[in-house]
Amino acid sequence: MIRFLKEDEYGRTRALNDLCFPDEEFSAAYYDDGIVKKSRIAVKEIGGEIVSEAHAAPRKLWYRDPDGRPYSVEVPYIFCVATHPAYRHRGYMDEVLKLMLDVLREDGAPFAFLVPVDPAIYRHLGFVHDWTFGGEEAELLYADDGLTECSAKLLCAAEFRKPERITL
Repeated sequence: MIRFLKEDEYGRTRALNDLCFPDEEFSAAYYDDGIVKKSRIAVKEIGGEIVSEAHAAPRKLWYRDPDGRPYSVEVPYIFCVATHPAYRHRGYMDEVLKLMLDVLREDGAPFAFLVPVDPAIYRHLGFVHDWTFGGEEAELLYADDGLTECSAKLLCAAEFRKPERITL
């Protein structure tokens, strides 16, 4: 079954996150400090076990209007994209991301973005607009060491513009 979790189920994703992203600091901050509550989580379950997941949380992307005044647009950031190693290469992540992207489009999101380990993995899903983010943004994007690129997929926007910066 593919679905969005209810907020009181979010803790069920911790085991898969800890397996795929063994970062104790992230796990403690995200789950124990309640940051997870600002997310939406889509999952694929088999026999009641979460085998694939994707989280989305809002981020502000900053731009300048033609007169140079700054403004922000709230855009969903997709992260914690993971599939249990025993269930990989079966298309489960595509199913989860397609559900997530369909709902984000229905909600009117201009685009969604993620920080890919390898951008090629997400090209077939439409994540074709790339830009580099700054070191100060890495923490709020939960980016693994060495990752510095975002990839975006247009949802409701007609075009993509690279943001100047990203904030909460």
